[in-house]
Amino acid sequence: MKNDRRLAVQIVSLVVLAVLPVSMIAVNGARAFYGILSEPSGKTRDARDSVHESDGTDVIALNLNAATSEIPVDSIAAEAIPEGDDTLIFGVYDPDGEFERDRSLRLRHVYVSWADFDRNTLLRSLAAMETRGFQILLTIEPWPIPGRGDDLLTAILSGGYDQTLEELAGILDSLNGPVYVSWGHEMDQDLTERYPWSGTDPDQFVRAYRHVVDSLRENTKTELRWIWAGVMKEGSLRYWPGGEYADYVGMPVYSYPRWDQKTYGYIRDFRTTFQEKAKVVEELDVPLLITELGVSGSSDFEAFWLHQAFMGLRDYEKLKGVVFFYAEDVEGAWGSDVATPDWRVHPDSIRGLVEWELRQSAPQGPSGQ
Repeated sequence: MKNDRRLAVQIVSLVVLAVLPVSMIAVNGARAFYGILSEPSGKTRDARDSVHESDGTDVIALNLNAATSEIPVDSIAAEAIPEGDDTLIFGVYDPDGEFERDRSLRLRHVYVSWADFDRNTLLRSLAAMETRGFQILLTIEPWPIPGRGDDLLTAILSGGYDQTLEELAGILDSLNGPVYVSWGHEMDQDLTERYPWSGTDPDQFVRAYRHVVDSLRENTKTELRWIWAGVMKEGSLRYWPGGEYADYVGMPVYSYPRWDQKTYGYIRDFRTTFQEKAKVVEELDVPLLITELGVSGSSDFEAFWLHQAFMGLRDYEKLKGVVFFYAEDVEGAWGSDVATPDWRVHPDSIRGLVEWELRQSAPQGPSGQ
């Protein structure tokens, strides 16, 4: 029955993918083509998260008004990421609070700079998310403490950040969990000017990564699920810390048509990008998470690309979850010769696709209904 349903869905999606571009052209004319490479329309760019800067001096991604607002608590259970079935968990990085009432997006992505965060503020925010039934994916960005002037990874290994780790452990220990934790993401990006821990000595990074994991494990009783999150390209496995230090492999999957055209000469679909990244870590045999999913282009293109993506999500047995990145990117992150992409697609597109996918993977009765 499951195979029949999957085959039916794939046939329907092929028909839709064949018809949708024609429909776009019929309705929108040339805009359906030229709009793919145009700037997104109807997006609010002045709502950018002002603390998501690359200097690492602020707490990242904490919308405290959204996190602590008075929202009725339902009986939703904060279950762990499902394994051994077709059910995916969905989440979002949502600094503007657009999805604060959306229970289908169960995982909430929070970025925090360990160089400068307020313990009580962070604790209240994370606790409020758990109270509302959400799970937490905490990405810890190891920015250097301002004014120290020493090498970051060397300082970590010599115990220079152990006090910071103790403070984070205390916060994590107060949560119910499980909490999904990523540290030093995109270490394989080779962008040291943006991330001081990226593109460094792989062996030293691995030692620092293990030191962080060991410290937080030792000082918290809360169940921590570790996500080793890189860009995933040639050479990424040099940063692999070993299976005992990673429960999941995380990766970003983005579509930015202007950048694709400049870099590859064509616009890549979800399957091409995801399979390329997944192949890098295929030999590890570790569950996968898309920790950042985003598309930026015309409204037509965004809808088309996301639809393609969702039609194929369940084709990947190792893929366990997808987290949307719902914000504008950091200025200059994609180069100075293209505009800064805004990943905030229409919220209803996200809601509709997620709810559709959850219905597809819901247990079926004897009649298949």
